[in-house]
Amino acid sequence: MNARKQRAIAMMEIKGHCSQIDSDNFSVRSQSNPKNRYTVSKTENGLRCQCKDYTCRKADCKHIKIVLEIIKNNQCYRNNTFRIMERSKLSLCKYCDSGKIRKDGMRNTKKGKVQRFKCLDCKKRFTTNFGFEKKQNDDSIITGSLEMYFSGMSVRDISRQYRRMGIKISHMTIYRWVAQYSKLGSEYVEKIVPRVGDWIRADEAFIRVNGKMNYLFSTMDDETRFWLIGEMADTKFQHQADKLLVSTVNMTQKTPRAFITDGLPAYAKSAKRVFGKETHHISNVGINSRRKSGKIHPTNNKMERLNGEIRDREKVFRGLKKKDTPLIAGLKLWYNFSKEHGGLGGDVTPSESALIKVDGDNKWKTIIQNASLYRENSV
Repeated sequence: MNARKQRAIAMMEIKGHCSQIDSDNFSVRSQSNPKNRYTVSKTENGLRCQCKDYTCRKADCKHIKIVLEIIKNNQCYRNNTFRIMERSKLSLCKYCDSGKIRKDGMRNTKKGKVQRFKCLDCKKRFTTNFGFEKKQNDDSIITGSLEMYFSGMSVRDISRQYRRMGIKISHMTIYRWVAQYSKLGSEYVEKIVPRVGDWIRADEAFIRVNGKMNYLFSTMDDETRFWLIGEMADTKFQHQADKLLVSTVNMTQKTPRAFITDGLPAYAKSAKRVFGKETHHISNVGINSRRKSGKIHPTNNKMERLNGEIRDREKVFRGLKKKDTPLIAGLKLWYNFSKEHGGLGGDVTPSESALIKVDGDNKWKTIIQNASLYRENSV
């Protein structure tokens, strides 16, 4: 963890360290002189600060890091969009986030020459292939394999597809990419609080684990269709959904006004214990809408659409080998951040609907770059 990140964490422990002026401007207290405050503003090219550290280095100062943390956790009084930017295009140091870098020769690798840079502040050298270091294949091949796998192709079909293009890749190599980057990416995006509505849906889908029937319990936001939590269970009728609902509240940082489920008794009992009396539980919903007490009873079509995606991918997986597999996390990452939904307006992903914008056409690459740097700087 670099020094500015450490200072930002120390400043956030003091009450009143930051306040929001309007939708695009924040006021952050100075660490050296608490009477002074700096304005951090949102622009198309990211956040900008008035402090000398930012104006000299042209990189994220401790004040910007505080605002980023506030937006990421949705702690501002207005819902602000959290941007996951293409880090390789920002020309910042990998270690200290300084903008004072220069080219420092080329590194010869098996896949060709890679540009190397040197930071003039911390004096360290680095390349910009964040998250793909020591990989023999290009990042576009790796991310393309991830997209094809979660879109419905098996690892052997992907291997054959690349072989027709003159690229030899083992199916086991593709599987290792899927496992590695599913875990890496999910660990990063789970730290970001989605901007969801007040209605939450829950349902379960059967899935085979090591040849035995298991159930994947999931919660989803009704407005944005953002898949919130996925939890594996051995049984359906004897499973308690307390942990599922507690994780949902922790992720969204709010208690829903309405909770929509089927007729499984576990949901009703857990909803009372976790959500309390303020949440209205709408149960026994099905695929077909029907009238109840003069009102239209909601359907469960949105949740069943998610379950359909899970069952389609389970056929490609041919079942799971273990419960704690990273494949479910990778599927959730693909569903929320890469897959466009027609029900949301066509070219919109659930993450974009939940005000989490991933820059660039290659969503996998942007997420992996930021996830890799986040893991390194968190140590």
